[in-house]
Amino acid sequence: MLRSIMVEMGDGRHAVAAMDTALWLAKTFGARLHTLTCLDDRSLQNDHVRRMVEELIRERQASFEERCRKAGITCINDMEMGDPHEAMVHLSRKVDLLVTGSPPDPDAQKRGFSSAATSLARDAVRHVLVVRDKVPAFKTIVVGYAGRENSCNALQISAHIAERAGGTIHLVTSDDEVAEAGAILSVGMDYLKAFKVTVVPHQSAEDPGSLMLKTVQELDADLIAIGADRRSKLTLLAFGDNAQRILDWSPSAVLIGR
Repeated sequence: MLRSIMVEMGDGRHAVAAMDTALWLAKTFGARLHTLTCLDDRSLQNDHVRRMVEELIRERQASFEERCRKAGITCINDMEMGDPHEAMVHLSRKVDLLVTGSPPDPDAQKRGFSSAATSLARDAVRHVLVVRDKVPAFKTIVVGYAGRENSCNALQISAHIAERAGGTIHLVTSDDEVAEAGAILSVGMDYLKAFKVTVVPHQSAEDPGSLMLKTVQELDADLIAIGADRRSKLTLLAFGDNAQRILDWSPSAVLIGR
């Protein structure tokens, strides 16, 4: 299912939560774990500062690699110079899932640009998991299901995670046509019969993004999962996007399925 995972390393609480989450996922799925640390050379004043920073990074990588070794996980460390966003988007092509840590940013759209997590999820071609300030327990997972390939992939990953974590999946569909929403929900429910998970269906005619965020808040969910296409920055500014709103607003971790 998940054979390789990449996580962005750092020392902030969101980065640490992402690293711990990636380690748990790698151990649970028997996946290879890639760590990525990016140095933006514009912030390095001189060669002496660069050497000091690089040494700190190597120490952090060695410590994390030792944790992986004790957990029986193959760990590969990468350190890149340049723009962190570009490095993560490029290198994540060789893995199944990219894990990063980032807080919610409800004001991002008001400022006229995407949050860092939204930009990364928009540009990456692989599945992306955005972790908040703690490791998700994966006990309560809200999945937005629309029947399309990307939401099917989000549902598949969520089902595998819920099965291993002993979690419950809340399957959410929304459509103005009641019959259409019911048919979509039925397909998702049938798919989940293959997994040893508890499933709770939710059907509504509400706006999908608002419905999912409301469900997450009511359930105090660990994870919200949704499928999303790669879309240009211009398209997002012109038409908006449910995935963008969920990434910016959700207090829980967010999984974007490709």
